[in-house]
Amino acid sequence: MGRLASEVQTWLRAGFSTPKLVGQKEVFSRFLLLGIVALFCFNIYPCLLTRFDYPALEQRYNNWIGDIGNVNWFISDSDIYAIAGWKYVNGATPYDFNIEHPPLAKYLIGLSELVFGNQNTMSVIFGVLSLLIVYGLAKKVMLDPIFSLVPVYMLSLERLYLELSSTSMLDIYLIFFLLLSVHLFTTRKSNFRTLLASATLGLAMACKVIAALAFLPFIAVLVMDRKKLRSVFVYVLIALFAYCATYALFFLSGHGLADFVQLQLKMVGLHYEARSSLTYPPGRWLLTLLTGIIGPETRYLIYIGDNIRDLTVLTKSGLHIAGEFNPLTWPLCFSSAVLSLHQGVKARTKPLIHVCLFFFTFLAFLSIGPAQIWHLLPLFPVGLILLANSLRKTYEESNRDLSLLLLLVYLFSLYVWLMLVRLPTFLEL
Repeated sequence: MGRLASEVQTWLRAGFSTPKLVGQKEVFSRFLLLGIVALFCFNIYPCLLTRFDYPALEQRYNNWIGDIGNVNWFISDSDIYAIAGWKYVNGATPYDFNIEHPPLAKYLIGLSELVFGNQNTMSVIFGVLSLLIVYGLAKKVMLDPIFSLVPVYMLSLERLYLELSSTSMLDIYLIFFLLLSVHLFTTRKSNFRTLLASATLGLAMACKVIAALAFLPFIAVLVMDRKKLRSVFVYVLIALFAYCATYALFFLSGHGLADFVQLQLKMVGLHYEARSSLTYPPGRWLLTLLTGIIGPETRYLIYIGDNIRDLTVLTKSGLHIAGEFNPLTWPLCFSSAVLSLHQGVKARTKPLIHVCLFFFTFLAFLSIGPAQIWHLLPLFPVGLILLANSLRKTYEESNRDLSLLLLLVYLFSLYVWLMLVRLPTFLEL
């Protein structure tokens, strides 16, 4: 133990960029990466104990549809996707049930139910795989295997990420394919790898259509590389082909092109209606990212006396707070993205520029219309990479012993925040 501690201290004191320790750092970083993954799995393992009960879930869904508003039969989005997944892998098509989103993530949820008897297991697997991709992408951006562990560790402790990796929501599948596409694109050395990145982006769209936003930074980087518009058009076609391929069972079941187009139009119409039904001031989700405040809220407390007619209603005004908000990471992601974009443009570092453009593209879209807290999830894998990159620069440009101590205290504080601190979701004014 004493020898191991001495070697670890040597690695740390030698700095994160010492060439002669590269091989040792690679082995050490992979060992720590396994530890982070194990910690992540330990934090969400209770979701693996759930058994999928389709008859009971379907009955509850039917009761809820028949009597919407009856809290006794309330059914969540994750339950609906679990039902959809089971129906899809047993012969139903997206035209038959839950047309709001493309089918790929729901097929994967159904596969989880078939193989594991649990709708959450595949989410955990994709959550782990996404952490591994974050590590690879961070190494491409920072060129340092040890510091590349920092965003992986941060993400593994984000409550929003833990929640969506342990339920049958669609977002963790979206994140996996988005991150894989970005990773393939930033590490591309040939046209084939770019085509593969385009196809993966199409699969991300087949989980949730919001992934199409990634085309904007994708095309911007290609233009920076002086790619011809014809090449860009080919990459877009590849992504669309991959998207359509996920509807293979839809076509094999007898549906034609007209049905497919009609289904897509209905899907777009539903999303447009949802986004246009409410209006929010621009920058709302930037406010949430910086402060955790979702917006003003009015709550009504109803007190019932001995006589049911004797009702007392109290009105309380306040602020709705995101319970998942982490002040140690969320605000710093934004400021780090601004600094990293300046750094990337100045040094002409294309992987760093691409990651920054990805971050700001999704944040801009979310800030101009209604959304839910889980729609912020695509920001955090790349945002935490940018935060770790800023921490690395601070470490390299200051007193290393003191910076290392402060960094370790900061990383430990993240774990303490997850384990011990719970924010109130309503702050009365």
